[in-house]
Amino acid sequence: MLTKPNPASTTLYSASQGLESHAVRFIMAHKSIDRDVLEVDFDELPEEILDLNPCESLPTLFDRGMVLYDLGVVMEYLDERFPFPPLLPVDPIEKAEKRLLVYRFTRAPGCWYELTNIILNGNKKDSDGARKTLNGNLIELIPLFSHKPFFKSDTMTLVDACLAPIMWRLNLLGITLGDKAKPVSAYADRLFGQEGFQESLTFCEKDFNQ
Repeated sequence: MLTKPNPASTTLYSASQGLESHAVRFIMAHKSIDRDVLEVDFDELPEEILDLNPCESLPTLFDRGMVLYDLGVVMEYLDERFPFPPLLPVDPIEKAEKRLLVYRFTRAPGCWYELTNIILNGNKKDSDGARKTLNGNLIELIPLFSHKPFFKSDTMTLVDACLAPIMWRLNLLGITLGDKAKPVSAYADRLFGQEGFQESLTFCEKDFNQ
């Protein structure tokens, strides 16, 4: 049975295999945030989430007496509350561009998070279609993966934190890009080598990239 979070601590309720939870765990580990990470099952959410999170969703963050539960809100809050290393640029135009990319990959209709979940949980027809679409999207963006060390950036941003869980799951998703996509593989390896990435993996996620 899970205990209620300590009001003085930063506590993350996380799905052990969820893309959004993985992205937040990566950010917290990358920033070396002193935290409690509690793995919970979507089907057995603890009372504190049911009582305080109207969306009944994961990840859910408890910090300073606040409850935060939208992925974008949680990520930007953590980046401002724990500003080093920064994961969003200062320039408002560049910051807006990164926010749009996060939306494109995680929230927009047909986004990569949606496609990934369909591949993993949909019927065969839907799964095959989503896999083909995601594979095509990755190939289309090869020039952007090779242009800079990170996605349209010289340093890691929230965009990369969102893409890392997908990159780690490509083998699990049955996506093999081949030699033509070496820039994607090189990009993924840079993410996997970032401070905190390996620490962010749950026990079951460790085998996803085998």
